[in-house]
Amino acid sequence: MGRLLDNDFGIRIPVKMIQMTDEDGQAWPLAFDWEENGDITRVKIDRIISRMPYAEQKSGAVGDRYECIIDGRLDYLYYGIIQPRKWFVIKAVSETEYNAYYRIPGKP
Repeated sequence: MGRLLDNDFGIRIPVKMIQMTDEDGQAWPLAFDWEENGDITRVKIDRIISRMPYAEQKSGAVGDRYECIIDGRLDYLYYGIIQPRKWFVIKAVSETEYNAYYRIPGKP
């Protein structure tokens, strides 16, 4: 997880989110489960700084981006608008992993 620079490579990782929904139907993330190497960790969101509409430029995902403090660090969570709606984080990866994840069918 973490903030990516334009020249970094990141992939969308879906997460199981615990959220609160207010009376206007707006979703607010509280905590999520992060799985790595078969271990699942419950990650608490310390504070939400902002929420704004967002389009991920590299993969074309559209939804809301939540700027949050997680474990004392600035990070981002995303809530897609395409059904079914999913929460995800962007994980930094190598260029090779990125190209394999977003491989275009028919291209090597």
